[in-house]
Amino acid sequence: MAISAQDKIMYVANKLGLSSLKYMQASTGAVYDGDFSAGSKFDFFETSVQKNNPELTNITDNRFEVNEALLVETIGFYGFPNPASAMCNLSSSLWGENDYVVVFDMTIGNKRVIKQTPVYAAGSPACFASSSLNNQSAGPDTFMYQQARHQIYLEGAGILIPPQVEYSINAQLFDVITGLPVSDSLGVYLYGTRVLLNFNTSI
Repeated sequence: MAISAQDKIMYVANKLGLSSLKYMQASTGAVYDGDFSAGSKFDFFETSVQKNNPELTNITDNRFEVNEALLVETIGFYGFPNPASAMCNLSSSLWGENDYVVVFDMTIGNKRVIKQTPVYAAGSPACFASSSLNNQSAGPDTFMYQQARHQIYLEGAGILIPPQVEYSINAQLFDVITGLPVSDSLGVYLYGTRVLLNFNTSI
């Protein structure tokens, strides 16, 4: 029997002694962080306080407040527009034209909870809300092609980021043909069930 997001949140909260979490409300939520400057290695969320909100990130600290948590159910990577180029889609209809793989670790507290996990290519942020189908023109013909998926899904398992615990994503960008590091801009989001304060019980 699959464990629900709420059950997982409550289980971890009980282990941590956070008894008041059961009075809180939960909803969908997401945090994201990105880097305009081109590079092959990225440390997301660790330096979010130094970045523009909401242009590059939607957080000011890589720790949630007391009685706030996020059960991560989807992790996705995306390209950023930057002064050096047009929108960086990190995926292509042509093999070898711009095919990247993101290899990343996720750390919560001092524990690495995801290690060296690859995500093939990445799409623009709009891919998250679309079917990832794009038009491709080849001479007089136009056809639809499937973009490479840029997400991993953790439904049924999920990874809980508890209150007041630091979290980070360390990512590297490689060319899938040569296996060599490549330099480009990159962003990441964590999406799932987020626990927020319930004012009916906290006032």
